Amino acid sequence: MKYYTYYPGCAMETTGKPIQASIDAVSKVLNIELKELPDWTCCGCPGESINELMSVALATRNLALAEKTGLDMLVPCSCCYRNLVNAHVIFTEDRRIRDQVKEALAVVNIEYKGTARVRNLMDVFINDIGLDVIASKVQNKLSGLKVASYYGCHQSRPYGPDDFEFPEWQDQIAESLGATPVFFPLKAQCCGGAQLFSQRDMVHKLLYKILDDVERHGGQCLATTLCPLCFTNLDANQGRIKSRAGTRFEMPIIAVTQLMGVAFGLKPAELGLKKNISPVTKVLDPYLKVRA
Repeated sequence: MKYYTYYPGCAMETTGKPIQASIDAVSKVLNIELKELPDWTCCGCPGESINELMSVALATRNLALAEKTGLDMLVPCSCCYRNLVNAHVIFTEDRRIRDQVKEALAVVNIEYKGTARVRNLMDVFINDIGLDVIASKVQNKLSGLKVASYYGCHQSRPYGPDDFEFPEWQDQIAESLGATPVFFPLKAQCCGGAQLFSQRDMVHKLLYKILDDVERHGGQCLATTLCPLCFTNLDANQGRIKSRAGTRFEMPIIAVTQLMGVAFGLKPAELGLKKNISPVTKVLDPYLKVRA
């Protein structure tokens, strides 16, 4: 059994519920125990563009709580991951902000020593669990399924351990499940999720480009990172793109842990699949064989 302190972030309790369900289910299969970080709060993302000190202080408070546990801090949301790592870097390298953050945390009797280790789930799957172990858990091989893996901005940029511009870890996981990874050039392009309410037209254009790129390269489904913002943006807005562009997209959007769960023979309800908005069953039905 491998243990981590788990920072779910705000969205995993709302729009990210399907992803959270699949993370919990897949973690059990892979002997990963997630101990939720006690008393965690918002990481401060995306508030850094408005008030950098506030954003860093919020993130550092969570880092300090994780530091106390002595465990690696596992973060599923790509935005939270980037903000928490960014706060750690600023705290250790920028003396001016560090002094102000330390002063703010002292008011609530919290001290950060700078030793927390923030990690994302792809890092743990690849480097702590291993592709061989993942493959050994497969009950329903996803043979013939052409999976396009979408990474978005922040899983690998600027701090992620996977390749910055050409990440591959999700493709490797899909292959270990028996699926066929599909290359498409826009797999690490921003989906615009953080700007959906203020720049809706721009976001719809970004989504159109990504989905069109997947279709043109033969992807049958899009497996997203565990970022609830990317997942929801791609899953919920295809109808709006259709009405604006006159283009018909019915691309199944599946979190990578949901895809893993299907291959592991877990029940659709355990994986939150019934809460996906896009038509996931049309590609997953042949593989949904629940293990005894």
